[in-house]
Amino acid sequence: MMPAPRAMLLDCLPWLGLLAVLVGCAWLVVRLAGGRIEPSRLRQLHGDQEGGVQSLSFVLTMPFFVMVLMMIVQVSQLMIGTVVVHYAALAAARSAIVWIPANLGLGLEQENQISSYEVAPDAPEQVFPELDPQAADYGPVQGGLTYLVAPGSPKYSKIAAAAVLACMPIAPSRNLNLDLPADGQAMVQTLQAAYGSIVPSSSSNGAISSRIAHKLAYAMAATKVEVRFYHPNFEPPLLCYNPPQGEFQPNELGWQDQVTVKVTHQYALLPGPGRLLAWIIRNPDGSLTNDTVAQSIQQVGGVYVYPLTAEATLGNEGEKSVLPYENTIQ
Repeated sequence: MMPAPRAMLLDCLPWLGLLAVLVGCAWLVVRLAGGRIEPSRLRQLHGDQEGGVQSLSFVLTMPFFVMVLMMIVQVSQLMIGTVVVHYAALAAARSAIVWIPANLGLGLEQENQISSYEVAPDAPEQVFPELDPQAADYGPVQGGLTYLVAPGSPKYSKIAAAAVLACMPIAPSRNLNLDLPADGQAMVQTLQAAYGSIVPSSSSNGAISSRIAHKLAYAMAATKVEVRFYHPNFEPPLLCYNPPQGEFQPNELGWQDQVTVKVTHQYALLPGPGRLLAWIIRNPDGSLTNDTVAQSIQQVGGVYVYPLTAEATLGNEGEKSVLPYENTIQ
């Protein structure tokens, strides 16, 4: 797996190149207008009331200059969003290796158990183990299987919540008419109380609580979490089990299987630059240009969004104790 800092830098390289191009365009506009960048003369220029006719050139170039400036801001925010989504994947993966080995109590998920899973249909190089004890190649072999965890369980909700909370800083705070799901009500109350204790003066600003709710509602609606794990064939297979004699119980992960969490966040673009980036240029013959950025941008609920994706892999350290755990607290 590629290290997280290197992966973030590689994902930011296209946006860094576009940022350099936009800065060059801004510099070119200034040069074509016949001006020179002299910060020491800005104060003198501000107080000069002569030469009003020069305002015509300023009016003509101002819209293009503002457009380039807004594009620079948008690309900078996209680079920040890329780093945040990578952190969200790491936070969700760390949450997975903490919660999956946990025991949630009777009637819930036990140690290393999580809802249900199936063999991932799109995973490459899947090697199914031989399950027939009478077969010649029965036993430990090379390769393994990648499993896809089904959402909806308490442990999965904890993993998804870690990614959602990490993506909140890049979520818009304006009202997009998104309702908080049932599991988000308690979360937003906790966040509002925590913010109020850190910044007591925020109690005088009634808009802060609503902004926190708006950011959480968007992050929950725009963040998708996918949990996978890889089980090697040199360990007992997960496809068949025979409890209690079997090595693994139903819906149980391997004790040291690699857990991969993939986070996809629909990043909300600024209204102006988002519309410009979403434009697909048509060629004279009517065909569309090979613009992968514009093709990836969609308008959802009046907001232009661009998908940012990252994944992180950590090892599950859910080794079971030799002695059974018993709760002796009455």
